[in-house]
Amino acid sequence: MVTQNNVHGKAREKKLINIWSSRGLSLYGKVTIIKSLLLPKIVYTSSLLPTPENIIKELNHLIYNFLWKGKDKVTRKSAINDYEGGGIKMVDIESMIKSLRLAWLKRIFGDNSGAWKNYLEYLLKETGGLIIFSCNYNAKDLTISSQFYMELLTWWSEFRKDNAIETNWLYRIWNNQEIRINNKPVFYKRYFNYGIQTVGDLRFDLNNIDSYELIAKHIQKTNFLEWTGLRHSVPLVLRNAYHNPDHTALNPSFKIDCGLFDVTKKKSKDYYSLFVRKKACFPNNTRKLRSEFNLTDETLKKAFSLPHSVAFEPYVKAFQFKVLNSILYTNSKLHKIGYIADDLCSFCKCESETMQHLFYYCSYSISFWEDFELYYLSLTQQQIHLNLKDILIGILTPELPLLNYLLLVGKIYLWACRRNKELPSIRGFKSKVKLKYETEKYICTKNNNLDMFKKKWAA
Repeated sequence: MVTQNNVHGKAREKKLINIWSSRGLSLYGKVTIIKSLLLPKIVYTSSLLPTPENIIKELNHLIYNFLWKGKDKVTRKSAINDYEGGGIKMVDIESMIKSLRLAWLKRIFGDNSGAWKNYLEYLLKETGGLIIFSCNYNAKDLTISSQFYMELLTWWSEFRKDNAIETNWLYRIWNNQEIRINNKPVFYKRYFNYGIQTVGDLRFDLNNIDSYELIAKHIQKTNFLEWTGLRHSVPLVLRNAYHNPDHTALNPSFKIDCGLFDVTKKKSKDYYSLFVRKKACFPNNTRKLRSEFNLTDETLKKAFSLPHSVAFEPYVKAFQFKVLNSILYTNSKLHKIGYIADDLCSFCKCESETMQHLFYYCSYSISFWEDFELYYLSLTQQQIHLNLKDILIGILTPELPLLNYLLLVGKIYLWACRRNKELPSIRGFKSKVKLKYETEKYICTKNNNLDMFKKKWAA
């Protein structure tokens, strides 16, 4: 049944991808289609039923092939990052499936009741019930027939280990993978009911006989060998590093760097954001940007988020994303893969057409940017002198939204001239800017948002 559902889901994905692949969508448009149309049905199914790894792998191949029209242009770990981190907020399927499953903890530790919860408590009877989620267990030690709950326990253990800044559960005795008798974790219900939960409750400040005499007064049906065996099974590292965790915290909430992660309140998006935060990284091209333009992590974040703060159009943002990741197919790149005979610049026909040459060093580009500076002076009465960093990355300080937007439009205009095999001119650029001005004014007027328009286009 599981495999059949996944196969049908994959077939639906392929059909939808074929429909949308023929549209001229930007990167961000494709991400929207993936999030809103391609994934919801299959991810929902996967949150309820086990999804084999090969199915996830095939789904990733389908959606990334749709996104890039072939091989990946940037690493997937950078694509799932937020805009500030150089990503496009692409969905990480594996993290989303795990997040939807872990969100069940809110139901499990809430006031909900029903057959599903009774079944879970029955499955966990030998380990003390829901207390297992607060223990330092190893999922491989558990013998649970339900794959759904087995995956939940496995992913919870991994999630907690990766995100917690305090590790109180390490000192809980029961089901602890480090405290073993006959090579198995232990759970003694009599001791647990009395309140013995952590390493400190075994009273290592006393010897075996004194501690047993103290505990035997309160716990029936115990014996010296059982008590001593339990004490001896605790590794020295746990005895020496022990600190007193909260005995009353029966729900498995824990502290993270930004506060308490309370499972009774958290939703799937909260789990997902932490999964992605651990997994996501800057694009590979950031090393080159750092070295060429002396950028810090903070200035890199500003550079990546800049187009999202000054431009409305998805294709404008997508174009700058390609510039910052150096994935525009200039003649230099096309020649290297054998697509064209030479790598000469589309404008001057003299030098190799790298991205830096096309947008800045070419004589025609130099002339264009000189005219651009005069045009901007006529608009704002502000004199500017642009360098390679300003043009490729943008002006990060001070905040100049109009100038940064015009720089984006200028690069897109140069790229369009290259594609159309015509030389750039300031007249053509002015026409493009005028059209954008009138279009945005109309849209903002229609949406009762003229303040935003005036703030952006204020000269």
